[in-house]
Amino acid sequence: MNNTNIAPKKSSNVSQIKGLIDPAATTSEDLIQRFKSIYGSLDNAKAACGRIDGNSKQALLNEVYSENVTFKDPIHQIEGLMAYRRYMDSMYSNVVSCEFTYHEHWIGENSATIKWDMLFRHRKLGNGKLITVRGITHVRFSDRIDYHEDVFDVGAMLYEHLPLLGRMLLKIKARLAG
Repeated sequence: MNNTNIAPKKSSNVSQIKGLIDPAATTSEDLIQRFKSIYGSLDNAKAACGRIDGNSKQALLNEVYSENVTFKDPIHQIEGLMAYRRYMDSMYSNVVSCEFTYHEHWIGENSATIKWDMLFRHRKLGNGKLITVRGITHVRFSDRIDYHEDVFDVGAMLYEHLPLLGRMLLKIKARLAG
């Protein structure tokens, strides 16, 4: 990105994200840090997206996302906060562990881009082995996030870890690599 108003922000580990937010942070920076804290660990994400009434993590989700949020990833498009909460709750139901490592982010006037690695174990994928997927999140916001798009290689996350399809895809990748 060649926009001089946007500077990369380094953030190399999850423990920094779970910590206190710098009081000198801008409103946009604060929103992005709160966004990261939701997905920093599986427990945080499950609590924020789950159905536990009165849960403080759920309040955080309401503070970060607008009621009319649009969520997109390579497989789904979800409209509205309640639909997003249900989607995430169901997505995490078979996840054994999940953690995001944030590498850097760029914040513009009303948008941000966040580069991450997701490290997760899923009961039904890859025999429960640790899977790492690199991705980028793009969010747009005013006071809260109203658009959230995750971009990642769905093959690396899902298809390569299915018994028959996975073997085929890995052979094709090896052939293409030379």
